[in-house]
Amino acid sequence: MNNAEKLIEFIGNCPEASFAVRHISRELDDYGFERLYTDRPFSLKKGGAYYIVKNSSAVLAFTVGQNIKKPVFKIAAAHLDSPAFKIKRTPTILDKGYVKLNVEGYGGLNMESWFDRPLSIAGRIIVSGERLLKPTEVFLDLKRPILTIPSLANHFVKDKKERDIQKELMPIGGILTEKEDFDFEKYISKEARVLKSNILDYEFTVYNHEKGTQLGLENDFISAPRLDDLLMVFCILEGFKKERCKDFINVALFTDHEEVGSLSAEGANSSFISNSLKLIASGLDYDENTLLCSLDDSIGISADCSHGYHPNYPEKYDITSLPVLNGGITIKYSSSKSYSTEIYSGAVMREICKDSSLKVQSFWGRSGIKGGSTIGAMLSAKLGISFTDMGLSILAMHSARELCGSKDVSDGITFFKSFYSI
Repeated sequence: MNNAEKLIEFIGNCPEASFAVRHISRELDDYGFERLYTDRPFSLKKGGAYYIVKNSSAVLAFTVGQNIKKPVFKIAAAHLDSPAFKIKRTPTILDKGYVKLNVEGYGGLNMESWFDRPLSIAGRIIVSGERLLKPTEVFLDLKRPILTIPSLANHFVKDKKERDIQKELMPIGGILTEKEDFDFEKYISKEARVLKSNILDYEFTVYNHEKGTQLGLENDFISAPRLDDLLMVFCILEGFKKERCKDFINVALFTDHEEVGSLSAEGANSSFISNSLKLIASGLDYDENTLLCSLDDSIGISADCSHGYHPNYPEKYDITSLPVLNGGITIKYSSSKSYSTEIYSGAVMREICKDSSLKVQSFWGRSGIKGGSTIGAMLSAKLGISFTDMGLSILAMHSARELCGSKDVSDGITFFKSFYSI
């Protein structure tokens, strides 16, 4: 199986953030990583490999070098969430026999791209457990298409307008006879094999059920859902899990809620990451002063997909920085600091690419057009560590199905193997 095929399989196993965490955790277990829990002090050893899970939807994994003298970190971070629809509580809507589910948009959706696709749902159900403050979490991925959002026939469309999610994008799941009824809570309780009366709450994401595929004259491209940002998660994980560095603490960080601002306990705009670094330093018998003095020598990467040049819309891009698919690693810049790259950290990344014989591209947004943001500046400000924003270029960002270059996947893995082996 080549790297493009592995990526497609990885995305299929990660319909939403909590399932991505479960899949990543299993991979780390297979590679000998030990799971740690933040409700107790860490006891760590040099040469060890460990990971932490936060609220089932974020992971911080790390390896400790055999020869470290102080807690200096190399961090690569990406996000697990993607724009999608979230199912509201008590979502069932019956309309002339049609079964619809009440949803809200999550992140910057390209709503047009979601029409007429086979859709499924995945998420978590919280049920009564033995401890009041620690109820039981049950995971459910239906793994089959049960929903679709039919578009309106072109005959009825006079002009395009902004889409009303509450009216136009309610997914349809079936049609009932007069004697039939449907209850969403009853449906998921049956699928998850739990008692409906024990359900306390739930969170489900509607996801594109279509599998990824390679396409192009020579399989140049990969078309798949959730490339932003599972493409970069995959490259980091592949580069991280086997590499062991003697002189640093390698960190692979995968957060949730980037698409809605990262303001959650498991998001990049939380104390989860800084607290974890403190626990790691303490677990290796370094005091806080030593940790703080080590942060200047640490370095970080915010790995998020970059906008590739679209040949049908040249007017949307900067006139001198035009990254293309299969063009290699893209380093992202913004004077407004929506991207974290600054002159020192960017130079280090270019040196890594040079040593690994990797092509490098630059992305600057066209002046006057906002190009998005990442978790890079957020992490840099919170941790006091120099970060670089980089990624692989894609097209159709935030669509229900996005496009990346097949060759770029191997370059991304090579880059992170080099980063973690230094």
